[in-house]
Parts: sequence; structure tokens; C-alpha cells
Amino acid sequence: MESEEPWGLLLAGGPGSRLGGGKPFRKLAGRRLIDLALAALGQVCPRIIISTNDVLACADLPHAILADRWPGRGPLAALATAFLDSPAPGFVVMAVDLPLVRVELLRALARGHGRCKALAPMGSRWPEPLLAYYSRSCLPAVMRLLQRGEGRVRALLGATGATIMPRAEVQALDPEGLSFLNVNYPEDLERASLEAGLRGLFDTA
Repeated sequence: MESEEPWGLLLAGGPGSRLGGGKPFRKLAGRRLIDLALAALGQVCPRIIISTNDVLACADLPHAILADRWPGRGPLAALATAFLDSPAPGFVVMAVDLPLVRVELLRALARGHGRCKALAPMGSRWPEPLLAYYSRSCLPAVMRLLQRGEGRVRALLGATGATIMPRAEVQALDPEGLSFLNVNYPEDLERASLEAGLRGLFDTA
């Protein structure tokens, strides 16, 4: 199992109320956020699971779709569901609201497979738990945290003794820090559109 490549786990289950709802289907450069995320993960992971609370809305996508076993419990419950309902040896986890993620960073996270239990990149202030790698050996810790009522994936980093990718290494892969541009509000989507346009990120899309 450890020799296999990690799968991708796209977290697309949040309501996105701060963005006006329907976050995965909001558009950037004419493409839905969920399609941009899947295109990036697809360059790194041989298989992808989409975690969502709206299974019907994602029915057109050519990937396995999972609804949380524990609805409303957040990303930690989504990760537990993905491990329990699939044979994946590990996951490169990505939130759907990171439309400018660098594929090079995703590849670096995938290389954590077989080398560490969990791997998260250091962001501007703290490690990013929703753009990270988690091996199947994390599942017992995930279940313990859920049983204690914890829902934050950040808590899993400490519980598993996750390896943190140094800021210098992250900057070498993503000098502008675009991978961490989180689209939560309309102004975030505007900024992401501006950044994408200035850098020609989706000119060939």
C-alpha cells in the first residue's frame, strides 16, 4: 500500500455563505473553482475524491463523490469519511477555495507519501492544514479527535506530529504565495481574478 501514489481529496463541502453560496461553482477566468481545483489535483494524483454536502450538484464531475458520514463536522470529518470509504493509501488534501494553487507545491506534498505521516506547508503565519498530505496512518488520530468533538484539521497536525515544510522551501515553489490565496469573500474572488490575469495563469485554459 505504501508504494502506491496518494489520491487527491478535494474539500468542497462548505456552504460558502460569505461568498454568497455555491462556492465550488463560482467562476474565475470563466471556469468554476471546482474545475480549476480538479485540474490542479489531476496533474499530481492518479485518483480524486470530491467531498461535498451537495452530491447532486457535483454529479456531472468524473470523479468519486462522497458525502460526509458526519454532516456539519467540517474538514476533519470529510478526511475520516474519505479514508473509511476508500482504499486510498494517503491523500493530498486541497480546499476548493484555493484556485491559484501551484502544481509544484502539490507535487512536493505528494512526495511526502511513504516518508512522513503528514506534511503541511508553512504559510505566511502558520502551517496550512487544508493544503497538505495525510497518510492512512493518520486515521486513528482523526477518529480520536472527532470523538472528542474536534472539527479542525489544524488539530490533526499536532496529533500526528506532522512534518512542516519550511517557509523557504514553500517560497521556492511558490514565490508569490498564490497557493494560499483563499477565496472566502467576493473581494477575494476579485483579487484572485486580478492575480490570474496579471500572470496569465489561465490564458490557455
